[in-house]
Amino acid sequence: MANDEKFFRMLGLAARMRGITFGEGAVKDAIRSGKAELVIVAEDASGNTKKKFKNSCEFYEVSLLEFGEKLTLGKYTGREFAVVLAVLNKGIAEELQKCFRMFSE
Repeated sequence: MANDEKFFRMLGLAARMRGITFGEGAVKDAIRSGKAELVIVAEDASGNTKKKFKNSCEFYEVSLLEFGEKLTLGKYTGREFAVVLAVLNKGIAEELQKCFRMFSE
């Protein structure tokens, strides 16, 4: 299994476990409250959205990945599309980051 496929399957598992929050408002709240372990922003999100979440994640010291397209993120998380999401489970967040590092090297 390719590492990016493993990444998306793990993301789907997190969604089924209700370990993900979606949407700009909910993700901002998760970042501010310290519940977000990892934020994922779609590569095809607007530049403004990417900048906004990059700044928030840097300020609150939350890991951020810019990966996948809106439709792909949505497909694996049971939605039509997903522009930004926050992973709330620390173990899954760590595994997702490990997968991301493996295929981005």
